[in-house]
Amino acid sequence: MSRPKSDVLAYMNDGSIQVPFFEKVTLANNQDDGYWIAAVDIDGDGRLDIVTSGLAVGKVVWYQNPTWKKRVIADFPLPVAIDPGDIAGRGRNDLVISHNYGNCMFWCRPEDGKVSWLENPGAFDRDEPWPVHFICDLMAAHRLQLGHFTQTERLELLALPVVGCRPYGKGVHEPVAVTLFERPQDVLRAPRWEGRIIDNEHFRIIHDVVRHRFGGYSGERLESVLLASEEGISWYYHDERTGQWEIVPIGKGDDTNVASGFRGCGNVAYGRVGDDPYAYIATIDPFHGNIVTVYTRKPGKTLTDHPWTRTVLDTFGPFDAKSQGPGHHVVTGDFDGDGDDEFLVALRGPLPHQGVYYYKPIDVEQGLFERWRVSSASAARIAVGDFDGDGRLDFATTGYYTPGYYLCDNSQVNIFLNRFTK
Repeated sequence: MSRPKSDVLAYMNDGSIQVPFFEKVTLANNQDDGYWIAAVDIDGDGRLDIVTSGLAVGKVVWYQNPTWKKRVIADFPLPVAIDPGDIAGRGRNDLVISHNYGNCMFWCRPEDGKVSWLENPGAFDRDEPWPVHFICDLMAAHRLQLGHFTQTERLELLALPVVGCRPYGKGVHEPVAVTLFERPQDVLRAPRWEGRIIDNEHFRIIHDVVRHRFGGYSGERLESVLLASEEGISWYYHDERTGQWEIVPIGKGDDTNVASGFRGCGNVAYGRVGDDPYAYIATIDPFHGNIVTVYTRKPGKTLTDHPWTRTVLDTFGPFDAKSQGPGHHVVTGDFDGDGDDEFLVALRGPLPHQGVYYYKPIDVEQGLFERWRVSSASAARIAVGDFDGDGRLDFATTGYYTPGYYLCDNSQVNIFLNRFTK
């Protein structure tokens, strides 16, 4: 829902809204791959580097800030998700990665799905692979989060398959095996990590996850997650009082496109406005969907203060012949420096529904946002950070080039440097 143009112009004229503008810097052009991107300080110099990978070729690549020299650090069959963390305990960012994914979520076999971690070698001027350590076999392993979910003494890994554990498409709309692993004491020599299924009843087609210390009954020390799944948006946390995992539904997402075979939500991010740390939750609905929505509520301090109301902001084109839309990722950040978070939406394409859209909150409680397109390059995912060290928030994208889903015309790795914030 956009604000009337006259009101928007009035805001712009009195300086309350800055029109977004980002300078594009291309790190890679005409890639034969493209799916994942993350902002990670690999070499420990205080500057965010960029890590990318894709399912077509399978190379994991590190671009070193500020020269953006490209180094291949691993090569996997069908890598999917990456999450950084100090796994080795040496004060450096290692990487956990899901790989050997299988042909697609509709044709996963029991042997399809593994998780490993890459040991940061601490030498950053070499073009050589990082040591690889196996964690587990987990069918259809799709999203990963390193954190402290049940205790703070030892690092934990939350592993989220995208579909249920029955092979050859039978498990697509069946509950996934949400699995929690604990970092072994001797992590460099451990043959695998011990894990346990913490939920295999409540979530189907988990496509996105956001980790944070959301507080409430999860406590102030522990992290928990917002999940985007066929059930919509859910807060999933470990209750410190009872020792049990709990689910708080936020919203059901989309149920108007059930003929496509998908419902619920595909992506999730939360945004701060003023003193409210969770003023809105932005989503793309449903899985690989085309509907941009926000959930809003009366101002509060926690996720459960008030009921959430869903507002559809945009619909980007129809579904294609594979029942897929162009939307693939959403992130938040205070790009204009006014203390309120904007959000970005990644569209894989084809044109005109391609690139990155920037949404500025105008009246959150009423679900009013203004939007601009700030990039037209195909975007599978977005990484956010201050890449040039000027104190302004930038973002980076990689093109969507994944066989079986979508192959963009030109898969690029791009950084978009903030050039509009004072």
